[in-house]
Amino acid sequence: MHARAGVKFSEWLETAGVHSDVRAIINGRELQDDDDIDFCISADDRILIFDQPKGGGLVKTLLNPFEHLNPIKFTQKVMGAFIKQPNAGGGAAGQAKTSPNNSLKGQTNIARNGEARPDNYGLVRAFPDMIQQLIFEYVSNNKEVTQFMNFGLGKYDYSSVRYSETNIGSMAGASYTVYGPGEVIPTVIEGYQLDDVDGQELPGPNESSELPVETATANTVVSGSYTSGQVAMKIVRQSEFDFFKDLPRPSPVKFTINITYPTTTGSVTQDVTLTGNLINCIESDDGSVTTPVYYYEFIFDQLNGPGVPIETATINTTKFVLMQNSGVSVGPFFSPLVSSQLWIHTQSKLGGNDYTDWRVDIWKVDDDNNQIPGTNQSLSFHVQNPRDDLSDTFYRTDKITPLAGEGRYSITMTRTNNSHDRSILEVEEIHAVNVRTNVVHPDDTTVIIKVRATENSTGREMKYNALINRHTISYSLSTQSVDYTLRPSRKFADAVAHTWLVMGGQPENNIDLYGLYQIQAEIDAIDPRLGRFDFTFDDEDVSLGARLETICDAASVTAFWDDGVMSFVRDKKRTTPATVFNRNNTVEVGYSLSYDMTLPGGFDGVEVQYRDPNTNKQAFIRYRINGNSIISGSPVKARKFEMMYVRDSFQANDRALRECKRLIYSRMAMSITALADGEWVGVGDMVQIVDTYDTNQQSGYIVSRIGNDFETSERITFAGSMFVVVTDYLGTPTARYPARPLPDTAFGFSAAIPDIELNIYDGMNVQSPSRYFIASTEELDATKWEVTDKSPGTDGTTALTVREYSDLIYS
Repeated sequence: MHARAGVKFSEWLETAGVHSDVRAIINGRELQDDDDIDFCISADDRILIFDQPKGGGLVKTLLNPFEHLNPIKFTQKVMGAFIKQPNAGGGAAGQAKTSPNNSLKGQTNIARNGEARPDNYGLVRAFPDMIQQLIFEYVSNNKEVTQFMNFGLGKYDYSSVRYSETNIGSMAGASYTVYGPGEVIPTVIEGYQLDDVDGQELPGPNESSELPVETATANTVVSGSYTSGQVAMKIVRQSEFDFFKDLPRPSPVKFTINITYPTTTGSVTQDVTLTGNLINCIESDDGSVTTPVYYYEFIFDQLNGPGVPIETATINTTKFVLMQNSGVSVGPFFSPLVSSQLWIHTQSKLGGNDYTDWRVDIWKVDDDNNQIPGTNQSLSFHVQNPRDDLSDTFYRTDKITPLAGEGRYSITMTRTNNSHDRSILEVEEIHAVNVRTNVVHPDDTTVIIKVRATENSTGREMKYNALINRHTISYSLSTQSVDYTLRPSRKFADAVAHTWLVMGGQPENNIDLYGLYQIQAEIDAIDPRLGRFDFTFDDEDVSLGARLETICDAASVTAFWDDGVMSFVRDKKRTTPATVFNRNNTVEVGYSLSYDMTLPGGFDGVEVQYRDPNTNKQAFIRYRINGNSIISGSPVKARKFEMMYVRDSFQANDRALRECKRLIYSRMAMSITALADGEWVGVGDMVQIVDTYDTNQQSGYIVSRIGNDFETSERITFAGSMFVVVTDYLGTPTARYPARPLPDTAFGFSAAIPDIELNIYDGMNVQSPSRYFIASTEELDATKWEVTDKSPGTDGTTALTVREYSDLIYS
């Protein structure tokens, strides 16, 4: 783009369409933080703009023209939209992005896959997230369950570790270990359940004939052959055989064929049924282009049959029946992912002196569940009831480390002794297991809980929880420096500082920490309970600015941007106004005034919802307004405040009462457009605004001062007792002082105002003179307003939204 000579650089930059991450080099020199950008471009200037978009908005939406009057940091001019951009989420904390910590009913431990890890502050009753499936094993006939869970980001003090309402310490065989960020976890057992295993019973050989089978009978057998321990049967393709074509291989099957074999008395032709493994199915055709005939050729090995000489027999083309070989085998089951171990959990329900025998066959498989050759392994197991006079159930976990190494495995289990009603074998579950050692989670607090499960568990929900207190950084007012030592804290200011500097990774120079901790000190001097914040952030999409707003709201503090710096103001009683606005520093555009004859919004009371510290559920503080009185009870139409980040009734009650008083004593709202002075007030400031349409409120600027006599720019009409407020050279108002008329002119007043430095207009060095505001006491009180919103314009003005201020709100 080309810039026209004589245009201000700031104005050109607004129209250039560049992004917020931008570098500007003027005549070979890069603009620095403290450089003014309101200079005029000359014809000889050479300007290089390096646009470096990183997700920010356009500069034109960020620059504040009023700032051009001052050498304000260039980098701050292009970051006004920053508050809504960065996230403080520490990972990807799936539900509807809601941690059980924030749930209002039925808190349980859940796996919140793909969501942000919990970011807790203050003191919360935490239900840690599951970070993997639970893993268990049977030890000495007891089921020992291990849970790996995550309390959240950061370091915590912890206490009152429970299952639901029961302390873990009172549960038989239960224990827990907490590992903070960076601490070494000696062993982590990652177990992945095989979903298709769910308490299947393993039938004995005596039950095989009773089991259902899948059967397909060939209409046309093309050929049959035996070679090197394998039988190959080729048929014309039929849809009935598609089931067997798609089986993972090898698969145990039965098949019936017709054979002819020689004997000493002559040839014998008969049907025989063989068992074996289906190891392949070859698809082919006869090569015809127009009407091809398609074939299936099934190949079997591991043959077992009725004892006929199959190796010397002729396989006839008269019969081929293929059946799923249920037999006494259960499976195959397939592990869901690569693992180094297989844990098989079984139950043997045995009468006196009874026993179970079984075999486990495993082999490694590829992604299509086909066998990888050379990985077969077979293991045998035996369990016996040593008592001959007592029935019992024997629980067992067999940990297999396959000889073929890490991989996905197929598992088939076969009972090898007969079963009956006093000898029942069940496979309860199978886990694919990886064991990790010396594991470190650098940012999270992990808890490992071990419990002994009941024998006949009904599968209750998991409700492990603990009271945790976040460790945060802090700030020293005396040294005006950040203290990065982590300590347990419930203070809202510590939560703000930690969220901004540590979790958000922002620099210290764009947050007013000194002002923040002054507010915390003020609150602590009244009652520390009013400055607490106890909450879990569980959604990484919530911006850094939104998090600060939530934290501050618990302490009745407002966070807002002021000149590129995150600033704070507390909702409290104000003794003096921040400045005075009258017709000399406002314009008529945008002016409006509203008044509610009844309670604002039709509300007749307030309802504050907070978190009960004992039940961890929502609780309510309700007040209704009767005239100018506040009565405990439910209003008809309540103004509702949902503050689940407050877990103290004292804190919630203080907020409820103050909001009731605001309904009673703050019924007017106003919008004004201020000139340059509007930039210097902030959200939460109490200001005085002269009603230009009220003759009893008179204002103007100071022309001169001699002693206690002030000459003014406007005529003053005195009526009764009048009081005056004057602004000094910084625009700061004085207190109220009695004012009397001057004997020789109507353009002035006499008041015993201290010897403050004034701005007297001279047209050159001083262009913003000190102002006065004179009225009765009642009129002065009626001019107090609280700034609720501030929006700088593009023409040097600032739009302010204000609401009626009253000391009675804070009484």
